[in-house]
Amino acid sequence: MSASFVVLGCRAHAHPVCLAMPARASAKAPKVVVIGGQFAGRKAARLLQRDFDVTLVDAKGVWEYTPGILRCLVEPGTSRHMVLAQPPGTLTACATGFEIEEVDDGGEVTGVELSDGSKLPADFVILATGSSYASPVKTSQLEASSVEKRREELARGNATLEAASSVLVVGGGTVGVELAAEIVGKYRAAKKVTLVTPADRLLERMPEQAGKLALKWLKSNGVRVILKDRVSDWGGAPVDDSVLAPGGGAYVVKTAGGKTIEADVVYPCVGGAPAAAPAKKSIGSAMGIKGDVHVDSAMRITGMTNVFAAGDCADTHVGEERTAFTADLNAIAAAANVKNLRRGRSLQAYPNVVTGWSRVPVIAVVSLYKWYAVMQFNRVVIGGKFPAVVKWFLETMQIAVARGTWGAAFVWDAIEKVTVALGRFLFTKEDESGSVPGLELMKSISKNPPVAPA
Repeated sequence: MSASFVVLGCRAHAHPVCLAMPARASAKAPKVVVIGGQFAGRKAARLLQRDFDVTLVDAKGVWEYTPGILRCLVEPGTSRHMVLAQPPGTLTACATGFEIEEVDDGGEVTGVELSDGSKLPADFVILATGSSYASPVKTSQLEASSVEKRREELARGNATLEAASSVLVVGGGTVGVELAAEIVGKYRAAKKVTLVTPADRLLERMPEQAGKLALKWLKSNGVRVILKDRVSDWGGAPVDDSVLAPGGGAYVVKTAGGKTIEADVVYPCVGGAPAAAPAKKSIGSAMGIKGDVHVDSAMRITGMTNVFAAGDCADTHVGEERTAFTADLNAIAAAANVKNLRRGRSLQAYPNVVTGWSRVPVIAVVSLYKWYAVMQFNRVVIGGKFPAVVKWFLETMQIAVARGTWGAAFVWDAIEKVTVALGRFLFTKEDESGSVPGLELMKSISKNPPVAPA
């Protein structure tokens, strides 16, 4: 099989993408198509750029720092560095399916079908189409956009929020908690903020202490938090967007517990959905019930010989959280196995190929506006300024990589390797007393951070 690799996303012209690599592959290099231009897609494209002829395809045509995008709803000016154009040469187009040939070991993709009827030849494909979420948290995955359009969408979201005196956030996960914190942090008592969740605590996918810290911060800043209750009647508020109630009135939302909540705008933060449209059309047997694609231990889509998946659209079966960090780890594994397949070597299992063992470090930082955050590192959870500094640093580095700042990718790759190495041994178990070694040191650092974010 000849080697081609294509990375798919959306742009207007199909040319190999340059991701600030020190050298490019020759014109005779294998072709790779990468579908999706966010964290996993761009990481995979960059790692393969030297040895393969890579095409990055992205439907939206923009890259955005998703973990910080909620800040743009309260401070739209931040979109100037949160929302960036895709690298020159990225193909803005929607991948709709695959051209597949049957071989002894399963299906082999020979081309990627685009919505305009054209096809991209490919020897390898990496599907990194991410996930969808209610607007304005994420823009449409299926419509071409631009930096200007996305920034305008976020500015409209800010205008909606500015005009509202009361806000209801539905959902107590990472997005719901961060959004409520952004709003109350920016507007204080000027807006009445309510958060409702059916869970018995906030941040239920993180350790209990994380939820307690978030709840304490939100309540101390004036957010009304309703636990163990769910919305039974949205009162006409859309469940896939956030717009002001018509006629200058308020939505009257009712909960299963009998509460009535009036809000000028309602933000549905009830989770995203994997976006894997090309696979759904062409490889339906590999689709999971949630809309993600099943992959084997080498990150190959089930039943396929040369198609890999990474990021939010992939079901890796290792119980990892879907974060920018794990998207990068997925991409590293997928890229490594594309190289292995091309060279005739044995494929390596994820996450061992990246972490050196059978688990992925658990790392998460939840912002509570600018100067406080909750961070989890394996079994340790701390809150305070230090986690906020960590998130600020991560944001600064990842945006620098996205901009193509000289040396940023090298530094970021080194940081990820160190993080993975530390995550294998640090805060992974309790000692005989039942405490986690190093916890008191982390708490001390949290109270006395080395620097504060601007």
